[in-house]
Amino acid sequence: MLTHIYNPEHDLAMAYGGEGFTPPAAGRGMREGLGFLPAFWANEGDSILVDDVTAMERAAAPFGEFLPKVAFVSWSQLPDVVKSHEHLEIRPWGWDMALRHQLLRAGVPAGSLPTTGEVERVRMLSHRRTTIPLLRHLVDTLPDMVGKRLEANSLDEVRQWLSQEGAIVCKAPWSCSGRGVRFVETELDDNLEGFLRNVLAHQGCVIVEHGYHRLMDFAMEFMAEDGVVRYEGLSLFDTRNGAYSGNVLAAEEEKWGLLEKEIPLEVVRPLVPALEALLAETFAGYNGALGVDMMLVEEKGHRKIHPCVEVNLRCTMGWVALAVAQRTRGRFDTMRVTCRKGQYHLCLA
Repeated sequence: MLTHIYNPEHDLAMAYGGEGFTPPAAGRGMREGLGFLPAFWANEGDSILVDDVTAMERAAAPFGEFLPKVAFVSWSQLPDVVKSHEHLEIRPWGWDMALRHQLLRAGVPAGSLPTTGEVERVRMLSHRRTTIPLLRHLVDTLPDMVGKRLEANSLDEVRQWLSQEGAIVCKAPWSCSGRGVRFVETELDDNLEGFLRNVLAHQGCVIVEHGYHRLMDFAMEFMAEDGVVRYEGLSLFDTRNGAYSGNVLAAEEEKWGLLEKEIPLEVVRPLVPALEALLAETFAGYNGALGVDMMLVEEKGHRKIHPCVEVNLRCTMGWVALAVAQRTRGRFDTMRVTCRKGQYHLCLA
Protein backbone atom coordinates (compact mmCIF):
# COMPACT_ATOMS: atom_id res chain seq x y z
CA MET A 1 0.00 0.00 0.00
CA LEU A 2 1.20 3.50 -0.83
CA THR A 3 0.70 6.40 1.53
CA HIS A 4 1.23 9.80 -0.05
CA ILE A 5 2.04 13.06 1.75
CA TYR A 6 1.93 16.62 0.48
CA ASN A 7 4.57 18.49 2.51
CA PRO A 8 5.15 21.78 0.64
CA GLU A 9 7.36 23.10 3.45
CA HIS A 10 9.96 20.52 2.37
CA ASP A 11 12.54 22.97 0.97
CA LEU A 12 12.41 25.13 4.09
CA ALA A 13 12.82 22.01 6.21
CA MET A 14 15.97 21.17 4.24
CA ALA A 15 17.30 24.68 4.83
CA TYR A 16 16.75 24.13 8.56
CA GLY A 17 18.41 20.73 8.31
CA GLY A 18 17.28 19.15 11.58
CA GLU A 19 14.34 17.24 13.00
CA GLY A 20 12.75 20.06 14.99
CA PHE A 21 11.63 22.23 12.08
CA THR A 22 8.26 23.99 12.48
CA PRO A 23 6.60 25.03 9.20
CA PRO A 24 5.70 28.73 8.82
CA ALA A 25 2.08 29.77 8.47
CA ALA A 26 2.23 29.75 4.65
CA GLY A 27 3.56 26.19 4.60
CA ARG A 28 0.89 25.01 7.01
CA GLY A 29 -1.76 26.80 4.96
CA MET A 30 -0.71 25.11 1.74
CA ARG A 31 -0.62 21.72 3.43
CA GLU A 32 -4.08 22.27 4.92
CA GLY A 33 -5.63 23.54 1.70
CA LEU A 34 -3.89 21.40 -0.92
CA GLY A 35 -3.13 18.19 0.95
CA PHE A 36 -5.32 16.21 -1.44
CA LEU A 37 -3.05 16.91 -4.46
CA PRO A 38 -1.39 13.44 -4.44
CA ALA A 39 -4.80 11.95 -5.28
CA PHE A 40 -4.17 13.07 -8.86
CA TRP A 41 -1.27 10.59 -9.22
CA ALA A 42 -2.28 8.03 -6.59
CA ASN A 43 -3.68 4.61 -7.43
CA GLU A 44 -7.03 3.22 -6.37
CA GLY A 45 -6.80 2.10 -2.75
CA ASP A 46 -3.84 4.30 -1.82
CA SER A 47 -4.03 6.54 1.24
CA ILE A 48 -3.09 10.19 1.67
CA LEU A 49 -1.87 11.44 5.03
CA VAL A 50 -3.46 14.80 5.89
CA ASP A 51 -3.91 17.07 8.88
CA ASP A 52 -7.72 17.18 8.70
CA VAL A 53 -9.65 14.42 6.93
CA THR A 54 -12.94 16.31 6.76
CA ALA A 55 -11.30 19.43 5.34
CA MET A 56 -9.47 17.39 2.70
CA GLU A 57 -12.58 15.54 1.65
CA ARG A 58 -14.27 18.90 1.23
CA ALA A 59 -11.31 20.37 -0.72
CA ALA A 60 -11.10 17.33 -3.02
CA ALA A 61 -14.86 17.13 -3.66
CA PRO A 62 -14.93 19.52 -6.69
CA PHE A 63 -12.47 17.21 -8.47
CA GLY A 64 -14.02 13.93 -7.38
CA GLU A 65 -15.07 12.77 -10.85
CA PHE A 66 -11.42 12.80 -11.94
CA LEU A 67 -9.87 11.11 -8.90
CA PRO A 68 -9.44 7.45 -7.94
CA LYS A 69 -10.89 6.18 -4.69
CA VAL A 70 -8.28 6.97 -2.07
CA ALA A 71 -8.47 7.12 1.72
CA PHE A 72 -7.62 10.32 3.54
CA VAL A 73 -5.91 9.42 6.79
CA SER A 74 -5.13 11.70 9.72
CA TRP A 75 -1.93 11.55 11.74
CA SER A 76 -3.85 10.12 14.68
CA GLN A 77 -5.14 7.30 12.44
CA LEU A 78 -1.70 6.49 11.07
CA PRO A 79 -0.83 3.84 13.73
CA ASP A 80 -3.94 1.87 12.69
CA VAL A 81 -2.85 2.04 9.05
CA VAL A 82 0.60 0.76 10.03
CA LYS A 83 -0.89 -2.17 11.97
CA SER A 84 -3.21 -3.19 9.15
CA HIS A 85 -0.57 -3.22 6.39
CA GLU A 86 2.49 -5.41 6.54
CA HIS A 87 4.26 -3.40 3.84
CA LEU A 88 3.71 0.34 4.05
CA GLU A 89 5.45 2.56 1.50
CA ILE A 90 5.51 6.30 2.18
CA ARG A 91 5.76 8.68 -0.79
CA PRO A 92 5.99 12.31 0.28
CA TRP A 93 6.31 15.45 -1.82
CA GLY A 94 9.94 15.37 -0.68
CA TRP A 95 12.02 13.66 2.00
CA ASP A 96 13.57 15.70 4.83
CA MET A 97 14.66 15.04 8.40
CA ALA A 98 11.66 16.82 9.93
CA LEU A 99 9.16 14.65 8.06
CA ARG A 100 11.06 11.45 8.84
CA HIS A 101 11.10 12.35 12.54
CA GLN A 102 7.38 13.19 12.47
CA LEU A 103 6.55 9.84 10.89
CA LEU A 104 8.66 7.94 13.41
CA ARG A 105 6.88 9.69 16.29
CA ALA A 106 3.54 8.80 14.66
CA GLY A 107 4.39 5.09 14.81
CA VAL A 108 5.79 4.34 11.36
CA PRO A 109 8.58 1.76 11.76
CA ALA A 110 12.06 2.86 10.75
CA GLY A 111 12.20 0.02 8.23
CA SER A 112 9.46 1.72 6.20
CA LEU A 113 11.44 4.97 6.03
CA PRO A 114 14.71 6.02 4.44
CA THR A 115 17.67 6.13 6.82
CA THR A 116 18.96 9.43 8.17
CA GLY A 117 21.95 9.02 5.87
CA GLU A 118 19.71 8.64 2.84
CA VAL A 119 17.65 11.69 3.77
CA GLU A 120 20.78 13.76 4.37
CA ARG A 121 22.08 12.69 0.96
CA VAL A 122 18.88 14.04 -0.64
CA ARG A 123 19.48 17.29 1.23
CA MET A 124 23.06 17.62 0.02
CA LEU A 125 22.13 16.73 -3.55
CA SER A 126 19.44 19.42 -3.35
CA HIS A 127 22.03 22.09 -2.51
CA ARG A 128 22.10 24.53 -5.41
CA ARG A 129 25.88 24.09 -5.82
CA THR A 130 25.14 20.63 -7.27
CA THR A 131 23.79 22.25 -10.43
CA ILE A 132 26.90 24.34 -11.18
CA PRO A 133 28.80 21.67 -13.18
CA LEU A 134 25.53 20.38 -14.67
CA LEU A 135 24.69 23.83 -16.05
CA ARG A 136 28.23 24.35 -17.32
CA HIS A 137 28.14 21.05 -19.20
CA LEU A 138 24.82 21.85 -20.90
CA VAL A 139 26.01 25.31 -21.96
CA ASP A 140 29.31 23.94 -23.26
CA THR A 141 27.88 21.01 -25.23
CA LEU A 142 24.53 22.18 -26.63
CA PRO A 143 23.93 25.12 -29.00
CA ASP A 144 21.95 28.24 -28.01
CA MET A 145 22.25 27.57 -24.27
CA VAL A 146 23.26 30.22 -21.72
CA GLY A 147 23.78 30.31 -17.98
CA LYS A 148 26.43 31.34 -15.45
CA ARG A 149 26.43 30.27 -11.81
CA LEU A 150 28.97 30.23 -8.98
CA GLU A 151 29.19 29.66 -5.26
CA ALA A 152 30.10 32.78 -3.27
CA ASN A 153 31.41 32.48 0.27
CA SER A 154 31.55 36.18 1.16
CA LEU A 155 29.92 39.51 0.43
CA ASP A 156 33.07 40.60 -1.39
CA GLU A 157 32.66 37.72 -3.86
CA VAL A 158 29.06 38.73 -4.49
CA ARG A 159 30.08 42.37 -5.06
CA GLN A 160 32.82 41.27 -7.46
CA TRP A 161 30.37 39.18 -9.47
CA LEU A 162 27.87 42.07 -9.55
CA SER A 163 30.57 44.42 -10.82
CA GLN A 164 31.54 41.94 -13.50
CA GLU A 165 28.06 40.87 -14.66
CA GLY A 166 26.01 44.02 -14.21
CA ALA A 167 22.89 42.16 -13.04
CA ILE A 168 22.79 39.09 -10.84
CA VAL A 169 20.43 36.77 -8.99
CA CYS A 170 21.39 35.70 -5.47
CA LYS A 171 19.96 32.49 -4.06
CA ALA A 172 20.12 30.70 -0.75
CA PRO A 173 21.43 27.13 -1.16
CA TRP A 174 18.03 25.81 -0.04
CA SER A 175 14.81 27.77 -0.50
CA CYS A 176 11.44 27.52 -2.22
CA SER A 177 8.73 29.41 -4.14
CA GLY A 178 10.67 32.64 -4.53
CA ARG A 179 11.80 32.69 -0.90
CA GLY A 180 15.55 32.98 -0.58
CA VAL A 181 15.95 34.54 -4.05
CA ARG A 182 16.92 38.17 -4.67
CA PHE A 183 17.33 39.99 -8.00
CA VAL A 184 20.09 42.61 -8.03
CA GLU A 185 20.37 45.05 -10.94
CA THR A 186 22.67 47.81 -9.74
CA GLU A 187 24.04 47.63 -6.20
CA LEU A 188 23.65 45.93 -2.86
CA ASP A 189 21.50 48.06 -0.57
CA ASP A 190 21.17 47.52 3.17
CA ASN A 191 18.26 45.08 2.80
CA LEU A 192 20.11 42.95 0.27
CA GLU A 193 23.27 42.95 2.36
CA GLY A 194 21.25 41.89 5.39
CA PHE A 195 19.70 39.05 3.41
CA LEU A 196 23.10 37.89 2.14
CA ARG A 197 24.73 38.07 5.56
CA ASN A 198 21.91 35.97 6.99
CA VAL A 199 22.22 33.33 4.25
CA LEU A 200 25.99 33.20 4.61
CA ALA A 201 25.70 32.81 8.39
CA HIS A 202 23.05 30.08 8.32
CA GLN A 203 23.71 28.20 5.07
CA GLY A 204 27.42 28.84 4.52
CA CYS A 205 27.36 30.32 1.03
CA VAL A 206 25.27 32.14 -1.58
CA ILE A 207 24.67 30.88 -5.09
CA VAL A 208 25.10 33.76 -7.54
CA GLU A 209 23.90 33.76 -11.14
CA HIS A 210 24.02 36.10 -14.09
CA GLY A 211 20.72 37.94 -14.47
CA TYR A 212 19.00 37.42 -17.82
CA HIS A 213 16.03 39.04 -19.53
CA ARG A 214 13.42 36.33 -19.08
CA LEU A 215 10.82 35.77 -21.79
CA MET A 216 9.20 32.51 -20.69
CA ASP A 217 9.34 29.88 -17.95
CA PHE A 218 9.14 26.17 -18.58
CA ALA A 219 10.40 22.94 -17.08
CA MET A 220 10.99 19.28 -17.79
CA GLU A 221 9.76 16.68 -15.33
CA PHE A 222 11.61 13.40 -14.79
CA MET A 223 11.39 10.25 -12.67
CA ALA A 224 14.49 8.59 -11.22
CA GLU A 225 14.30 4.89 -10.42
CA ASP A 226 17.18 2.52 -9.70
CA GLY A 227 19.80 4.59 -11.47
CA VAL A 228 17.69 5.37 -14.54
CA VAL A 229 16.16 8.79 -15.18
CA ARG A 230 13.32 9.01 -17.68
CA TYR A 231 11.56 12.03 -19.07
CA GLU A 232 7.90 12.35 -18.00
CA GLY A 233 6.69 15.56 -19.60
CA LEU A 234 6.97 19.25 -20.34
CA SER A 235 5.72 21.91 -17.92
CA LEU A 236 4.76 25.40 -19.12
CA PHE A 237 4.23 27.64 -16.12
CA ASP A 238 4.07 31.23 -14.90
CA THR A 239 5.84 32.93 -12.02
CA ARG A 240 5.25 36.18 -10.17
CA ASN A 241 8.15 37.72 -8.27
CA GLY A 242 9.95 34.39 -8.53
CA ALA A 243 7.05 32.39 -7.06
CA TYR A 244 4.93 29.84 -8.90
CA SER A 245 1.52 31.09 -10.05
CA GLY A 246 0.11 28.63 -12.62
CA ASN A 247 0.49 25.93 -15.30
CA VAL A 248 -0.76 25.18 -18.78
CA LEU A 249 -2.84 21.99 -18.94
CA ALA A 250 -2.47 20.34 -22.34
CA ALA A 251 -1.37 17.19 -24.12
CA GLU A 252 2.37 16.75 -24.50
CA GLU A 253 2.61 17.56 -28.21
CA GLU A 254 0.35 20.58 -27.74
CA LYS A 255 2.77 21.95 -25.14
CA TRP A 256 5.71 21.36 -27.46
CA GLY A 257 3.75 23.20 -30.13
CA LEU A 258 3.29 26.20 -27.84
CA LEU A 259 7.00 26.18 -27.07
CA GLU A 260 7.82 25.98 -30.79
CA LYS A 261 6.09 29.35 -31.28
CA GLU A 262 8.84 30.87 -29.16
CA ILE A 263 11.98 28.96 -30.20
CA PRO A 264 12.79 26.17 -32.71
CA LEU A 265 12.30 22.75 -31.16
CA GLU A 266 15.61 21.49 -32.53
CA VAL A 267 17.16 23.75 -29.90
CA VAL A 268 15.08 22.34 -27.02
CA ARG A 269 14.53 18.65 -27.76
CA PRO A 270 18.21 17.65 -27.33
CA LEU A 271 17.86 18.65 -23.69
CA VAL A 272 15.72 15.57 -22.98
CA PRO A 273 18.35 12.86 -23.60
CA ALA A 274 21.14 15.12 -22.34
CA LEU A 275 19.37 15.64 -19.02
CA GLU A 276 18.34 12.01 -18.66
CA ALA A 277 22.04 11.10 -18.76
CA LEU A 278 23.33 14.01 -16.67
CA LEU A 279 20.69 13.70 -13.96
CA ALA A 280 21.32 9.97 -13.61
CA GLU A 281 25.01 10.69 -13.12
CA THR A 282 24.70 13.79 -10.93
CA PHE A 283 21.95 12.44 -8.65
CA ALA A 284 22.97 8.79 -8.52
CA GLY A 285 21.17 7.00 -5.70
CA TYR A 286 18.17 9.30 -5.69
CA ASN A 287 14.77 7.73 -6.42
CA GLY A 288 11.68 9.81 -7.06
CA ALA A 289 10.30 12.72 -9.02
CA LEU A 290 12.59 15.55 -10.03
CA GLY A 291 12.06 18.64 -12.13
CA VAL A 292 14.40 20.94 -14.02
CA ASP A 293 13.23 24.55 -14.33
CA MET A 294 14.33 26.43 -17.45
CA MET A 295 13.89 29.83 -19.07
CA LEU A 296 13.68 31.24 -22.54
CA VAL A 297 15.80 34.40 -22.39
CA GLU A 298 16.96 37.16 -24.69
CA GLU A 299 20.68 37.81 -24.91
CA LYS A 300 22.13 40.42 -27.29
CA GLY A 301 19.03 40.27 -29.47
CA HIS A 302 18.97 36.47 -29.72
CA ARG A 303 16.64 33.99 -28.04
CA LYS A 304 18.40 31.30 -26.03
CA ILE A 305 17.60 28.69 -23.41
CA HIS A 306 18.76 28.77 -19.82
CA PRO A 307 18.61 24.97 -19.37
CA CYS A 308 19.00 24.68 -15.60
CA VAL A 309 17.52 27.46 -13.50
CA GLU A 310 16.70 24.96 -10.74
CA VAL A 311 16.71 21.23 -10.13
CA ASN A 312 14.08 20.09 -7.62
CA LEU A 313 14.56 16.66 -6.06
CA ARG A 314 10.90 16.36 -5.14
CA CYS A 315 7.49 16.62 -6.72
CA THR A 316 6.74 20.00 -8.28
CA MET A 317 3.67 21.88 -9.41
CA GLY A 318 4.72 20.88 -12.92
CA TRP A 319 4.44 17.27 -11.79
CA VAL A 320 0.98 18.05 -10.44
CA ALA A 321 0.02 19.64 -13.77
CA LEU A 322 1.08 16.51 -15.69
CA ALA A 323 -1.11 14.36 -13.44
CA VAL A 324 -4.05 16.78 -13.53
CA ALA A 325 -3.91 16.98 -17.34
CA GLN A 326 -3.86 13.20 -17.60
CA ARG A 327 -6.79 12.76 -15.20
CA THR A 328 -8.97 15.52 -16.64
CA ARG A 329 -8.23 14.72 -20.31
CA GLY A 330 -8.65 18.09 -21.93
CA ARG A 331 -11.46 19.46 -19.76
CA PHE A 332 -9.32 22.38 -18.56
CA ASP A 333 -6.64 24.64 -20.05
CA THR A 334 -4.97 26.09 -16.94
CA MET A 335 -4.16 25.19 -13.36
CA ARG A 336 -3.53 27.81 -10.71
CA VAL A 337 -3.09 27.98 -6.97
CA THR A 338 -4.78 30.94 -5.31
CA CYS A 339 -4.61 32.23 -1.77
CA ARG A 340 -7.47 34.16 -0.18
CA LYS A 341 -7.28 35.18 3.45
CA GLY A 342 -4.56 32.61 4.06
CA GLN A 343 -6.52 29.76 2.50
CA TYR A 344 -5.06 28.01 -0.54
CA HIS A 345 -7.18 26.62 -3.37
CA LEU A 346 -6.56 24.67 -6.57
CA CYS A 347 -8.30 26.31 -9.54
CA LEU A 348 -8.81 24.63 -12.90
CA ALA A 349 -10.19 26.62 -15.84
